[in-house]
Amino acid sequence: MITNQLSLNEEQVSSFARFLMEGSDAALHALQNLFGLDIDSADASIEITPALSPDYVNNLGDQTLYTVSSAMVGELQGSMLLLMRSEDFQSLGDLMRPVLSLLFMSGEEPQQESPDNHRAGRTQATNPGTDSDTEFRAQMLDVLTEMGNVLIGLYTKAIYNIYSLNTHHSIPLVCTDESQETIRRFLTAKQPPDQMHLVIENEFTTMDHTITLWCLISPSSESFNSILNCIENHEELFSHPVGQAH
Repeated sequence: MITNQLSLNEEQVSSFARFLMEGSDAALHALQNLFGLDIDSADASIEITPALSPDYVNNLGDQTLYTVSSAMVGELQGSMLLLMRSEDFQSLGDLMRPVLSLLFMSGEEPQQESPDNHRAGRTQATNPGTDSDTEFRAQMLDVLTEMGNVLIGLYTKAIYNIYSLNTHHSIPLVCTDESQETIRRFLTAKQPPDQMHLVIENEFTTMDHTITLWCLISPSSESFNSILNCIENHEELFSHPVGQAH
């Protein structure tokens, strides 16, 4: 479902619905095929908004958040952020233990971003000892980095497929935000009048676990206008509005 807080016309809303469905469907297929998750059901919604209210941020709860951040560069510039609550991160880890055991025993460990590039104001998890739970958590952060790299790449591919805007992303950085101060400050900060957020909420159920993954796409003002210009120039592609994605 699309929530539109802007004065977008039918064709523009239809365009964002197509972008949502392509990116979300590709992300779910990746979770199934690349990371071994058996997804029973899934739902997705998108909010197009100039700023997120504190009420919306409260939907994140008061838990530690795991974030995967990346910069978008090319014809579409801005940032992309994946968010997951700690309880969902733990559930995901439990579901992926068999896959992780095979992955790391084979030595195919994903690369982890250097702590030297860690953004100020966030706490990045490290592996200080050899305790099995600590080691497994560090492995999960490595997998979350790789998962973020795949999913963000799929969304940038959807941007190209829908808007023909050649966009790629920087190496994702996985961090923990224990008090949520950083993410709340980012989400509710005063933005330029024409700065927009695309908030995609993916909820999927696997083996009786319901997991929510947020994707926050924040194109620059110029890039958002480029998207709108693309829609206007190719109006025939977006003539059939879509309101829901499953």
